[in-house]
Amino acid sequence: MRISDLTGREVGLLGFGREGRATHDALRAAGHQATLHAFADRAIAVPEGVHLHVGEEGAATAMRALDVLVRSPGFAPHHPLRRAADAARIVQTTATNLFLSEARWAGWPVIGVTGSKGKSTTSTLAHLALQEAGIASELVGNVGVAALERLDRFRREKLVAVLEMSSYQCADLEDGGGPSVACLLDLFPEHMDWHGGVDGYYAAKARIGLSQCETDALRYNTRALDALAPAIGARLRARPAAFVQAVNTPPGLHYEGGWFMRGAERLVSDERMVLAGAHNRENAVAALAATELLGVRAEHLERVLASFRGLPYRLQDEGVHGGIRWINDSLSTAPEVVAVALRALGRAVSTVIAGGQDRGYDPGVLVEQLRAAPVATLIVLPDTGAALARQVRACGLGLVVREAANLDEAVALAVACSPAGTTCLFSPGAPSYNAYASFEERGRHFRRLVEAVGRGGRHGADSAPRAGRD
Repeated sequence: MRISDLTGREVGLLGFGREGRATHDALRAAGHQATLHAFADRAIAVPEGVHLHVGEEGAATAMRALDVLVRSPGFAPHHPLRRAADAARIVQTTATNLFLSEARWAGWPVIGVTGSKGKSTTSTLAHLALQEAGIASELVGNVGVAALERLDRFRREKLVAVLEMSSYQCADLEDGGGPSVACLLDLFPEHMDWHGGVDGYYAAKARIGLSQCETDALRYNTRALDALAPAIGARLRARPAAFVQAVNTPPGLHYEGGWFMRGAERLVSDERMVLAGAHNRENAVAALAATELLGVRAEHLERVLASFRGLPYRLQDEGVHGGIRWINDSLSTAPEVVAVALRALGRAVSTVIAGGQDRGYDPGVLVEQLRAAPVATLIVLPDTGAALARQVRACGLGLVVREAANLDEAVALAVACSPAGTTCLFSPGAPSYNAYASFEERGRHFRRLVEAVGRGGRHGADSAPRAGRD
């Protein structure tokens, strides 16, 4: 279904945030002049020509008058407004599907990137590598820019779209309408509340490959197949070549021993790479695997890696304040990510601050990493912190475990517990929504707190922040 197919029809928009507004603008630009119907949980400002329906009362009746409902990605299948749409038995699609349909019809490439973590870094590296190779591209999607916001530019300039895709955006990709190049990164359980369980989450991620045409390309991390159900994994494996990691003794692209390699051939060294951690080497491999189909070479990626210092709030170095180095990893929203951060930072970390919104994640993988790491103090935050503290204490790891009511208290405890010259890692391992509107807001609050520590100067002279590392 293309946007032009919706002109002259009764159209509803489920959600009127960034995606809903972009869909509205695209419809108007395509010539849709009739009233549009927006459905939301609360009263919000809408432009002229949009009829806003608030809450589920009356939603089913209003939806039955529609021809098509375009959903924003934040509405889970069990959301009352989604259930009302299902009950109305109307045709439903998404802003992501509309964008991909426009791209496929017009013939501009779309690199779709998804995974449990690393997709923002991989997408950004892919975009920068394309630019380094002289290939015009635009980075859109879950990274913060709704794809339909840039639709006119894609049409006009035939850019390559690098589309970061959440599991919500992948969940109901239409058959034959997936991205022309799909990049599936490593997987571990996330967003089970939205998908109704881990199987639903993995099935949603698999749609990025299963929705493709036979002429499209799939690049996948082989560990993702281990996470997927055997039937889904088998169907994905039938698609084109995989990108794999060093542990697989791979015949294809991989990273090993300081080199990015293809089979036994050394391509480029990681000597100039700014980003820390093995996980970022894997992200770089994925970015090259997705973009080399369009003309990117390893040398282009090497130049990008020599200058790219990472994303905000992903292992971002806030500098030394009060004699302690503070690492801001507010983007960390699952226990596995905290474990990756600890491995990337090595033995410098003395104190960890973790905890956030409880979505049923098992902290076991983090507990095991804490067993191997030289961390002396664990400071936990509501809501997930209580369960993490119980497991750490039950395992007898010998850590000092302190429970804080909020981030202000956690930073104060970290100042008291961390020796001069050591590092405090703030890596929540959980979403922010129990206390903040976003991980960005949480990260900004942490930065203000540690800067205040610096003004107090507990351990002596401070230094300027170094570049953030992902």
